[in-house]
Amino acid sequence: MKKRPSLGAGSLVLSCGLLVWGCSSDKNGSSVEGSGGSGATANAPGSVGNGGSSASSNGFGGNGSGVAAAAGLALQVNVGGASGNDSGTAVGEGGSAEVCDGEDNDHNGVIDDIDKNSDGVCDCLLIATLGVKGKSGQGDVFAAWLTARSDNGATDLADQTLTPALLAKYQVIVAQDLRTSHDYTADEAAALSDWVNKGGGFMTLIGYGNAGEAKNVNRLLAPFTINYSDQQILKKNGANTIPITMWTPHPIDMGVTQVGVDNGYPVQGTGAVIATGGGFDLAKVQEVGKGHVFSWGDEWVTYNSEWNDHPDYQVQLFWLNAIKWLTVAGECQVAIPPNPPK
Repeated sequence: MKKRPSLGAGSLVLSCGLLVWGCSSDKNGSSVEGSGGSGATANAPGSVGNGGSSASSNGFGGNGSGVAAAAGLALQVNVGGASGNDSGTAVGEGGSAEVCDGEDNDHNGVIDDIDKNSDGVCDCLLIATLGVKGKSGQGDVFAAWLTARSDNGATDLADQTLTPALLAKYQVIVAQDLRTSHDYTADEAAALSDWVNKGGGFMTLIGYGNAGEAKNVNRLLAPFTINYSDQQILKKNGANTIPITMWTPHPIDMGVTQVGVDNGYPVQGTGAVIATGGGFDLAKVQEVGKGHVFSWGDEWVTYNSEWNDHPDYQVQLFWLNAIKWLTVAGECQVAIPPNPPK
């Protein structure tokens, strides 16, 4: 069984909650379609919303198809509680309680699947950020949210040189504002690409600054033939952010009907498009070897205005889904709560 380094100081422990991808029904074998546009899970445990269309006055209308039973993305609610680890999964024959040691202690087929608080973030997951956080409003909501769900907090790699030894410590890395980082080299991009191929999950954000911001992050994305355009997505109708409601069914947008963007940049190149708005591709995903790449065309999903002031957005669910998908299969896969805070 694959092992990874045990937790150390400065590493992040995350968790992921009550929804299991790829299941066809709830524990009773039933699923319920939601009404048009919501795309969210229904109130009944294990039920599934089916999206539908929802027009938007600013031209960014769409089909809240974040949860699409018809597309084979029905959900299963884990109502566990069986003896075993703290995530509610049962201990297999000859197993013991799960601990964060890179082993499948409980013999349930998943390594380090612990979520003591059932908050949807795997307690054993090691995650880091590159660059610096945003400064608009309270720009550290994302890092604070991760830290609250971990034992050791998110690791801030800031402007460190990316080497195989450094990257090997983490399972997920999120690139924030890289404008003030050093110019990443071809060797660093190659090291990152190799890390992803071996099972790493790499996510990029954009929109912290003006023209030229994408240059550095595009260097890191080059091995995956993904890049950000220099054509900025501008704010419309004086709104704080533009609600994006057009989603292609994918585990990242499961249950997500709206997330805001403002002054980001379209995503181009290789990969499946999972979100669009105003004629732009706003999100691309790519499976690379054993790992995953997710490029999001904005950065407002890290700001307090989106987390606290928009009950119509599902920002926390967006992050829970993204972190779960970015994590390699068979490790730190825990359930996402059916009704996480907005």
